[in-house]
Amino acid sequence: MGFNNGLERIRLENQWKKLRVQYRAAGMSDEAIQAMYEFDFQVVNSEQTYYRHTVDLSISNTEAGDSRDTKHYHEVILTTDTYHETKSHFAWIGEIEDERLLSALEKLSEDELRLLTLYAYEGYTEAEISKVFNISQPAIHKRIAKITIFLKKF
Repeated sequence: MGFNNGLERIRLENQWKKLRVQYRAAGMSDEAIQAMYEFDFQVVNSEQTYYRHTVDLSISNTEAGDSRDTKHYHEVILTTDTYHETKSHFAWIGEIEDERLLSALEKLSEDELRLLTLYAYEGYTEAEISKVFNISQPAIHKRIAKITIFLKKF
């Protein structure tokens, strides 16, 4: 099972709802509480980054002789890939193995890719993205739906 960024953020927010109340009751300032929250938020982000960039290469004695992770590692190493020029801010697109999906993603505008990166890759909610783009949450929802339809049709 992978690291679920959205779920981890929800857990962090739920935990911090309780902690804020406790810390205020203990007499801590809002600035100190916010500093502690930001530290915990950075920990969640660093855990996500660590998980995303770490491959377990431990070899277990399974019937086939290789662990699933090791097999996947060998597949990745031995796979020859077609070179694609991707937009520099969206390097994650280069990780896409499906050629049709990759070419569809490359046809999206920079704003659409930015929205897709925040929503699908980074795990931000529509409400959080609406603050980044400075537009309403329903407008973000419509844009995501439009991108989804475009990708399904491609």
